[in-house]
Amino acid sequence: MSPANQDDFQSSLDTVISHISKRQSSIDKIPILPTSDSIANSISSLPSSLPEIGLGVSATTNYLIENVLPGILQAQNGPRYYGFVVGGVTPAAQLADILATSYDENVQVNLHQQTASTAIDQRTLELVLDLLDIPRSTFMGRTITTGATASNVLGLACARDHLLSQSPHLPSNYSWARDGPPSAPGLPSPPIVILSLYPHFSISKAASLVGLGSSPKIIQQLSAHSEDELAFDLSKFENRLKAEQEIRRGVIVVYGVGEVNTGGFGRDLDKVADLCRQYGAWLHVDAAFGGFAGLMPELSPYTKDMDKADSLTLDGHKWLNVPYDCGLFYTRHTSSLTNIFQPPSASAPAYLASNATTVEQGIEGDLPEGTILAADVPSPLFVNIENSRRFRALPLLASLLSLGKEGYREIITKNIHFARSIAIYIDKSENYELLNSSPSHLKSSQKDSIISSNIVLFRPSKNSPYPPSIPTSSIRLTKIINDSKQLYVSATSWRGQSAIRIAVSNYLTDEKRDLQIVLNVLEKVGKGEEVDFIN
Repeated sequence: MSPANQDDFQSSLDTVISHISKRQSSIDKIPILPTSDSIANSISSLPSSLPEIGLGVSATTNYLIENVLPGILQAQNGPRYYGFVVGGVTPAAQLADILATSYDENVQVNLHQQTASTAIDQRTLELVLDLLDIPRSTFMGRTITTGATASNVLGLACARDHLLSQSPHLPSNYSWARDGPPSAPGLPSPPIVILSLYPHFSISKAASLVGLGSSPKIIQQLSAHSEDELAFDLSKFENRLKAEQEIRRGVIVVYGVGEVNTGGFGRDLDKVADLCRQYGAWLHVDAAFGGFAGLMPELSPYTKDMDKADSLTLDGHKWLNVPYDCGLFYTRHTSSLTNIFQPPSASAPAYLASNATTVEQGIEGDLPEGTILAADVPSPLFVNIENSRRFRALPLLASLLSLGKEGYREIITKNIHFARSIAIYIDKSENYELLNSSPSHLKSSQKDSIISSNIVLFRPSKNSPYPPSIPTSSIRLTKIINDSKQLYVSATSWRGQSAIRIAVSNYLTDEKRDLQIVLNVLEKVGKGEEVDFIN
């Protein structure tokens, strides 16, 4: 970089830092949504074609800040954005993400004598297990992905090859990844089914991507417990596993920890895991956000048996509050990852050769059992979809170190208490109907557990100006709430009903500052009154 360009970069860096700092200091006050005019101006400002002569760093930076950014979500990582399950960005994670971009390392090959990046990746994955009180030795197969969808792809791919390798209908150690779709006399059609209660859409996408299919013939809904719609009917579940075992069909069981619409938890994960083990099914636990709820002690019974899974999906950019994108994948079957994603040594590109010689567990000094030493970390490109990716571990490592277990416990607990305060208001209001009240077994064991965790699911009542008898009421009300620009909620569907969902998962959300703002908006729109944004 020439001195002139260096000066231009420094000046633009100062502009960016000033913009970030100003936005961060006022993120609780700025409107969440951009105005319609801002969106239109942002789009209309985009160049119709690539300029022959570039604008330069300074002019481009100013253009982005003044013309482009005003048209995007202004505070998705702010304290009152409750759409989907979206966390914020902790200060340490935000700064580390800037550093990761500045260093711009492609963390895919283990060159441990030249860079510590893959060892940092691995230790960060181990620290997340520490956060969840899961022994590191439980899941020796680990990698960082783009998110829960990619992690679910890995989980189903591993399950697919593991199950087929043990099928009596196929040659020993058959691999779909190596040998393609199976065909053999007596092989059931389909050769593998996925059983679940309420699988997230990402499971359907993952099943399509790994070639299993996503039709109801493949992804089949299990019967729920008569007294708990989020719990397996264990008797019917076992009968189904027996029937599949008799025809030697592969079975993947997907167990969700934290239902996406209600935030609720099923029971008996340990018993589900025992039955899967008994009948040779693969248990994939999708705990994208709910897996961290157990940091709040009263919810720990619903997450404590995640270590019994064959594969586990978690998300960093949800409740861990690190920037997009950051997903986490774990499996106890390390070889299932490398068998799929690592090419045979004879065909592996020489320029991607790794320093690593083994994937064996290594212990040095006082390191916990299951810690993988730098030389033994498998190259991430051999346990993951991508051949190139950014240094996603750095922001996560920074956030984990800055907050520690106690800091994350406080975030989880505060978010859940905040959501429960909203739920109490909804439950008492004449204008709303709460749809996700806690089941009796949870209420009996928890204080103030009107809802299970951090999600409030509701709809307008028959007394409101938006009666549920009109199919579009919840969608209309969602738009009116969001148009206030003071909070953001999302529309959804539950039990065939349209509904509204508030998901609280941001470290910035503060009950003293934000609760009254939320309740004021809900009170006014529930009565049919307009709400104008007030800064």
